[in-house]
Amino acid sequence: MNKSEKILFAIFLLLSSVIILYNILYIPSLPNADVIKKELIFQEIDSEDDGSPDKVIDINSASLDDLKKIPGIGDSTAKKIIDYREQNGGFSYKSEIMNISGIGQKKFENIKKYISVGEKTNE
Repeated sequence: MNKSEKILFAIFLLLSSVIILYNILYIPSLPNADVIKKELIFQEIDSEDDGSPDKVIDINSASLDDLKKIPGIGDSTAKKIIDYREQNGGFSYKSEIMNISGIGQKKFENIKKYISVGEKTNE
């Protein structure tokens, strides 16, 4: 191999290496990549089932099983809610649920987005 062939071969190797590295390291950007990413995040959120209710539960008319769908409300507390509304004619305000033993300010803050009192939704 003469000197000019060696130079051409070196240039060929260098260019080949650059092309190979470019193909390995290049990450193409999609025109709607941010939209696709957001859709994937929403799908991920939708697929998670944390057991919380799909809709707001009216504590003045909900059954025992419906009340137990509220996060943090078990069988005993659900029964207390039903007993309270029967004795007091229902709830006028969401915050009135704190009159139930076992439901304090902290639990109320956690459940208030899952409950309603019919037409009135005051806190």
